[in-house]
Amino acid sequence: MFKGKEYMTQQQQALAEEFEAGIESEYALCIAQLQKAKQAIQWATADLTEQEQNLANSEIDALRKYWHERLEALINLVSWRAPKLLQHLNEKYLKDIH
Repeated sequence: MFKGKEYMTQQQQALAEEFEAGIESEYALCIAQLQKAKQAIQWATADLTEQEQNLANSEIDALRKYWHERLEALINLVSWRAPKLLQHLNEKYLKDIH
């Protein structure tokens, strides 16, 4: 995925390889957490007032936003370096998301 590895120091190569090895697990983690946040908002309890529900949902939405931005950063990094990998990840992890 990273070009110019031959010019990297051993430490730089190790860091790049460690990142490459974790791309799919990071992608999967972000998708799973986004789904959990979406479900948590949908599961809001009717026992709360509207104001309490809004407060609870805004807190969960802050978590959803964090996971979305983390996924977006990963996608931006991978998209032009390894577009086929990104396509594979999208097909594998986004097929059941509505």
